[in-house]
Amino acid sequence: MKVKLAVAPQMGREMFIEEVELADPGPGEVRIKVITCSICHSDIHAISGEHGAYEGPAAVGHEVAGIIDAVGEGCTYVKPGDRVLCSLMSQPCGVCDKCMEGRIMWFCRETRNRGPRPNQYTRLNGEKIHLPYGFAGFSTYTNAAENRVVKLDDDISYKTASAICCGFISGFGAVLNRCKVRPGESLAVTGCGGVGLSAVMAARLSGAAPLIAIDTQQVKLDAAKRFGATHTINPKEVDPVKAVMEITDGYGVDHSVVAVAGPGIKRSTFDLTAGDGQMVIVGHMRPEDEIMNEFNFTEFLRGKRIVGSILGAQTLRRDMPKCMELYRLGLIDLDFLITNTFKLDDIQEALNDSEKGALKNLVICNEE
Repeated sequence: MKVKLAVAPQMGREMFIEEVELADPGPGEVRIKVITCSICHSDIHAISGEHGAYEGPAAVGHEVAGIIDAVGEGCTYVKPGDRVLCSLMSQPCGVCDKCMEGRIMWFCRETRNRGPRPNQYTRLNGEKIHLPYGFAGFSTYTNAAENRVVKLDDDISYKTASAICCGFISGFGAVLNRCKVRPGESLAVTGCGGVGLSAVMAARLSGAAPLIAIDTQQVKLDAAKRFGATHTINPKEVDPVKAVMEITDGYGVDHSVVAVAGPGIKRSTFDLTAGDGQMVIVGHMRPEDEIMNEFNFTEFLRGKRIVGSILGAQTLRRDMPKCMELYRLGLIDLDFLITNTFKLDDIQEALNDSEKGALKNLVICNEE
């Protein structure tokens, strides 16, 4: 079928709307009528080739909310007409040996060996379109593996659903599933964009105190205070390590979350973490730009730890409904994260605005 798709003709180029051909969903795949897709900074990085170089045209967008339009052979979880959100996360099978050991999502044998077909979009000139994420949310329709969708509660808007999909769960889950904060333990978040603010929300719910937000933009520090930060630090004004040590009586924070890229930032966050504390890494650049060549193994002898977190270490159909319920109860504020709303035809304007510092921009791809 012919659909509208935002296409970057070459790596690093601006995106334009084209009419392209979308293949029918194959076995285990569904076709989604995309209602909304919010912009994650990973989309910008992917188009720029920072998540892997590519040749030819490409399409992105991975915080999708919409309606199931068609299902392929073997799909049993959803049917046409179902409201869903679609994530980079894959629902684990729950029965393989890795799932039974509790090593879900990234280690599930079923999800590791199964995914959406690449290059499902074809330009009218015959060129196949590279999909860094396996599907493309900046489109009127997209195909995705059924194990990447979760049913959307009727009282949750598509706008809110898109806000949950990636950036929010990445920060929120990093605190819940990696830090596992106990009430009264201290925590610092470095980088207070959408991911960092989501980490602040989770830390507040967990009872972290003091809860310290670190960022160079005052508007983001103000947002962090709104979400529960007890202290804010601007590295342009003060040394964040010294400031955190003053707040914690020279001890450092029990937990730290790095929600921004760059090895130098990770070094300073590590320095403000307590000697037996834990630093959780969420934000990153290309692997070659994140080499940890400035750490000494003796710094870890007292039990200090560095842990990674991808997509909040969450399980799709277990944790997404919990996020919906927290939103419904007013315990998390997803709508505040949406800065501006754009139509699909204005995709490049939306991306440019995101690069200027918007927390999260929303793209409307179809009317409901």
